[in-house]
Amino acid sequence: MFHPPQTMNALLRRTACTLMTGVCLVLSTPSHAEANRDQLTLSNWLKFVPAAGAAAYSTYEGDYRGLLQLGTEVVVTVAATQGLKEAFKNGDWGTRPDGGTKSFPSGHTSFACSGAAYLGERYGWQEAAPAYAISAWVAYIRVNEDKHYVRDVVAGCALAWGISKFIVKPYVPAQVSVTPVIGPGQVGLNVSANW
Repeated sequence: MFHPPQTMNALLRRTACTLMTGVCLVLSTPSHAEANRDQLTLSNWLKFVPAAGAAAYSTYEGDYRGLLQLGTEVVVTVAATQGLKEAFKNGDWGTRPDGGTKSFPSGHTSFACSGAAYLGERYGWQEAAPAYAISAWVAYIRVNEDKHYVRDVVAGCALAWGISKFIVKPYVPAQVSVTPVIGPGQVGLNVSANW
């Protein structure tokens, strides 16, 4: 089946993102021999993948306004997460399943979901799906290794998603159109642009 070049590029990008997600998930699948420390280290690294992928995607698209929105969204999400952690640290919701503090909301999950939420709000759910899969894996590790409750990871992702709704605007590629204007007593060009 023939796809126009623009559709083919989008199909190739989505396929590459999906394959990258699959490789990450397969390589990170825990075995009985792995220590908890290895899974926690993995979650420490995986939380950066969605935001890094979002930055790479925006750079590929030449969407520098989007990069600014991504940076703003990540900073606001991290600040809001830390503020909530401080607010809840002395209560029941601040205690982690392993006895630690600052459980609510999950910082790892909110950071990972900030990249995914940006992709979804800026470019659409197809581009965001692999990033959300990685974010879900980070959330799974954090709950499975007794660092967070389910409520913590859900709240972290919901916080990132909500912040992206206020900061990130849908992407509209720059376009310039030139059309001839021919009419009674006039000949010219109509030039219009959006960016």
